[in-house]
Amino acid sequence: MTSTPHDGSPALGAPSILCGRTADLPEGTVADLVAAHARRRPDAPAILGDGPTQSYAELWQHAGRMAAALAEAGVSVGDQVAIWATRTAPVVAAALGVMALGAAYMPIDPTYPAARVRRILEVGRPKVMVSAEPNSLAGSLPRGVATIDIHSGPRDGAGLEPAARQDHIAYTVFTSGSTGQPKGVLVAHRSLVNYLGWAQELTDFGEDDATPCFASLGFDHAVTCLWLPLAVGGSVQLVPDSWDPRPWLAARDRPFAFVKITPSHVRLFERIARPDYRAITRTVMFGGERLDAALVASLGERLDGVHLLDHYGPTEATVGCTAYRFERSSVPAEGSLPIGVPVWNSRAYLVDEDLRPVPVGEEGELVVGGECVAVGYLGGDEEDKRRFLDEASISNAAVRDGFRAYRTGDRCVIREDGQLHYLGRLDEQVKVRGFRIEIHEVRDLAESVHGVAQAAASVSQKGLGGLELFVVPDGAAPSELVAQVLERLRAELPAAAVPERVFVVPNLVVNAHGKWDPEATKALAESGSAETGSAESGSAETSGGGS
Repeated sequence: MTSTPHDGSPALGAPSILCGRTADLPEGTVADLVAAHARRRPDAPAILGDGPTQSYAELWQHAGRMAAALAEAGVSVGDQVAIWATRTAPVVAAALGVMALGAAYMPIDPTYPAARVRRILEVGRPKVMVSAEPNSLAGSLPRGVATIDIHSGPRDGAGLEPAARQDHIAYTVFTSGSTGQPKGVLVAHRSLVNYLGWAQELTDFGEDDATPCFASLGFDHAVTCLWLPLAVGGSVQLVPDSWDPRPWLAARDRPFAFVKITPSHVRLFERIARPDYRAITRTVMFGGERLDAALVASLGERLDGVHLLDHYGPTEATVGCTAYRFERSSVPAEGSLPIGVPVWNSRAYLVDEDLRPVPVGEEGELVVGGECVAVGYLGGDEEDKRRFLDEASISNAAVRDGFRAYRTGDRCVIREDGQLHYLGRLDEQVKVRGFRIEIHEVRDLAESVHGVAQAAASVSQKGLGGLELFVVPDGAAPSELVAQVLERLRAELPAAAVPERVFVVPNLVVNAHGKWDPEATKALAESGSAETGSAESGSAETSGGGS
């Protein structure tokens, strides 16, 4: 993969447009790249973990068996295949086999509540569900969805020849979207290959390198850690428990090429082990949430000599669409860090509400265009039409016909340093441990519980930055109300969207502008005028809306 430098930084007063490098991409897909490694270096380690190391030959053979079983079940190009996505080598092989067929893999996080899994499957309408325990799922699947054992297929699967093209869909990842309902984001192979080539250059990943994968495979945070190593010919270390870093935090003879973590991960790891990143990895890639300078500074000399990246992007921009390189010595005393410049073959525009460009130095909504943009939402609807645009409609520059653009809903600004800076959301969407969560979805569900007169939610500014919910009772006993609210939320939402603390307060405090004041309401709750309850939502898988 080669790229040509392109300085897309606009001058002050010019429209706010940043351009990524123009790059020549290889033909083929991730499946083609893995197949080539299996032929050229069959004994090279592909997947590391608690069990035996799996070579590229073994990985490709298992992918071939899976592809044969899927084809026998009627799966063909363009179909969706759901995968019960535990972090195991057979799951990786299954996803690879799906992609090789030209179908799209749809990872389902096993920690999701049953109601959410059903909604995803109803929207996604996969041809089959692949699982290590298919019989345990058969009764809960929508009608017409067959199950396949992840270990099925002919004994010899080495003859698999990838049928996928770059315009086929590689995977479908579900995110809440701005409607609060699960929305399947369709990502094509070409966008994935473009992203992986850019990420390889960013991390200097080579055939002898490895990286850990502890994020939920149901979220695109894991795409970087899983497919980048395998596309390059390196190794991925699968970590079963995403919130137990001990399997990979120990010093290594050869440090990982990179570790991708959310700021919430960093805070957790500090409580568990205070890791010395110098002995673990060459690069730390932060993503999934806003990165505060104070958090980086708090790690001190344990980051000396480690390359640092602030990686930004919604799921709709193929994992991530910008990145900022920096070192610990350049971190400011306070504030957030830039989110950088666009990925290869992609562009970032700042526009007003009418999609007109704003000048450099003024804030606007971030719209991304080019190879990074996903195909759209599964099924397509009004939300698809509102969010996904023809890039030519907002660009003054000549762009290739067919390039799409995506309205992120994020407020950003290009400052004098020529870097993109994130300012916040235009709506109520927030990130918690890398998960993209709709505040109004949590609020509406809480207010649907009998005995709740009003509810509001916010992200705590302390600790791990979990979600906090405030409810005003309507005659119900506070202790019973907390239990009822948590029961409802746990039944409907992913674990990360279940508030860690629920406060029952006499009222929601508003400020002088008539808007809800989270900090004042929290102070009221902690003053003794309210009763509280803990969500104790347990370990939550990470995933990044991004990333």
